[in-house]
Amino acid sequence: MAWKMRRRGLHAASRSRALILMAGLAVLSGCSESTTAAPGQTLPASVPSIRAGTELSTAKTNFETGNFGYAARYFDMALKASPRDMEACLGLAASYDWLHRFDLADTAYGKCRKIEGETFAYHNNLGFSYFLRGEYDKASVNLAQARALQPGHPVIENNLRILGLVFSG
Repeated sequence: MAWKMRRRGLHAASRSRALILMAGLAVLSGCSESTTAAPGQTLPASVPSIRAGTELSTAKTNFETGNFGYAARYFDMALKASPRDMEACLGLAASYDWLHRFDLADTAYGKCRKIEGETFAYHNNLGFSYFLRGEYDKASVNLAQARALQPGHPVIENNLRILGLVFSG
């Protein structure tokens, strides 16, 4: 069940605090709690060459260190090498989210949906994407769908509590 969210009166400090805490939301795509948004980053035109077969691990390393532009390029390479790799697809979408390239994230989430359908990980990460966009109603709906697929999952329960902080602070 989606929450009815109020958008007015949201304090910047509580929103920032919740955004930092929400970083754990995208855990399934490799996000960590130390990950922060980097709106100043862009997609590089090219990335250093790497050994074939190491695209996914290189992408994860770049993502974990906050180099989302490089991560996106390497996740894209990994997805081209293995077009049905859900981890690479979700990682690509999450990288675009952190770059605030939601147009590209939407395309990647569409691919994720085609790969495995509307899974727990799909709804979890899409919920985080909507959170970053400030679309809290949609975030709530997707997190509720993730909860329905994995009732009682601690990540989702925590994410729903954190989403609630945005509106109580």
